[in-house]
Amino acid sequence: MTYVLHFSNGKISKEGRGLSFFYFAPNSSIVAIPMGSNDLPFIFNESTNDYQTVTIQGQISYKISNPKTLADVLDFTVTDNGQYKKNDIEKLNQRIINEAQTATSSFIHEIKLKDAIRSAKTIEDRILEGLKVSPAITMLGIEILGANILAIQATPEMARALETETREKLQQEADQAIYERRNFAVEQERKIKESELNTEIAVEEKQKQIAEKKMESDVQKADNDRKLREMKLEADIAVENQRKLLIEQQTTNDKKKQKQKVLF
Repeated sequence: MTYVLHFSNGKISKEGRGLSFFYFAPNSSIVAIPMGSNDLPFIFNESTNDYQTVTIQGQISYKISNPKTLADVLDFTVTDNGQYKKNDIEKLNQRIINEAQTATSSFIHEIKLKDAIRSAKTIEDRILEGLKVSPAITMLGIEILGANILAIQATPEMARALETETREKLQQEADQAIYERRNFAVEQERKIKESELNTEIAVEEKQKQIAEKKMESDVQKADNDRKLREMKLEADIAVENQRKLLIEQQTTNDKKKQKQKVLF
């Protein structure tokens, strides 16, 4: 997993991956560049549009794809015992982090704190895009494999303020839910009472109709009884008149018979 460059008298004598060879130390330099993938953790602070500080923590995965290009830019020379003369791997990591922060800062500066805390995926995309098109990264001969945002945090004071705000908002939503539930119960009770009242009114109206109907029936019965009495009385009067006429007729006949007896 190591690409080796053997410089002899300032020129490359041997190069390749995983080489093993003898060399004359006084006129040789050995450059050893690790070829495996590396996970580079990072953490940096940025300011949002509403002047709040956020801490962005994540990880960048990369590998060295062009070791000769990197060897021209940074010093990966090792000593006789295989130790690096300079710690340029840290310089490489810092340049990658700087490019990642550059790709992120312009985006963070344009949004507010609440949006920044929820923008992990967007920040990942910005870092990946910024690193892949960065001339500085291309000059280093490395390939960016991926970027992950592990956390975006506000300052402790602002985090507590946001927690308080969210807690109060949730409490308001809970209170609103309780109010709506109680209001619904009151509304349902009102509808039940209104329905009961409408039922009572309907019963009263029905009883009134029944009473009026009964009264009409009683009036009709009384009228019929009166008419029957009138008819009976008229019949009695007619019978009496007939009887009277009959008596008068009998009296007249009796008188005529008496006169005839006297004459004879």
